[in-house]
Amino acid sequence: MCRSQASVPASVYDQAWQEAFRHKWIESEKHGRDLGPAAIKDWNRRHFKRCCRWCHWLHLTGRQCFREFPRQQFNTVTDPRDDVERQVIHQYWDGQENLEIYWCAHGSGWPIERVSVVLLALGINEARLSPLVT
Repeated sequence: MCRSQASVPASVYDQAWQEAFRHKWIESEKHGRDLGPAAIKDWNRRHFKRCCRWCHWLHLTGRQCFREFPRQQFNTVTDPRDDVERQVIHQYWDGQENLEIYWCAHGSGWPIERVSVVLLALGINEARLSPLVT
């Protein structure tokens, strides 16, 4: 069981819905009319992956347990300690996949072994979710 200050596991989908509806409200206000499901689809297309990655990061660092992620990943990662960790984690937050991060690391001259350790700890492949509404 996840143990943290927030002992009841949250849901990535609940977080995403809150953000998607906030987006729908803001965009509808800007346009002077209710944009309806189109605004939700727009948010999913533009922001769901980043929201999911952020929730996954909170889960990995033990700040919030999310039931959609493996329990054995909860509280297994610390905040970045060096530039390589920071760069990899920022690319992860931006939605980059393992291969894209490796490609960047190679081009930037980062130590590939170090990048591999960080990517293994992040477990990107185990944290992929799809939006409920597309």
